[in-house]
Amino acid sequence: MSKSKVKYSSSKEYIDESRNELVLTEFEVLNAEATDFPGNHHGFDDSWSFEKFKKRLKINIVRMENMEMEFDLIGVDPAIPNAFRRILLSDIPTMAFDKVFMFNNTSIIQDEVLAHRLGLIPLKADPRL
Repeated sequence: MSKSKVKYSSSKEYIDESRNELVLTEFEVLNAEATDFPGNHHGFDDSWSFEKFKKRLKINIVRMENMEMEFDLIGVDPAIPNAFRRILLSDIPTMAFDKVFMFNNTSIIQDEVLAHRLGLIPLKADPRL
């Protein structure tokens, strides 16, 4: 552990810094879990309030086009954007291959893997038709 983290290990500044710092290593992402719930840090009131949430939330629109929008959610727990992403994905109508019939597959790719890869191809079609 570095000297600065030992020096500030019990201070509010260190706790706030650790909440805002995401660590990317070669094989994993560290410090991406929620830490702002009551009782997680001794001596800190981490109870949820709408006013505190509204004060910290920032939405930066990076790019907006006809059918696409890219934005950043800042100041929220990683679970919030993930829930938002899952809600958006569940409401988008999609199409995919339902059944794949193989006749004499002579490639080195197994039938199941090839069928799965075909299912990953995005299809541009009107799903209502």
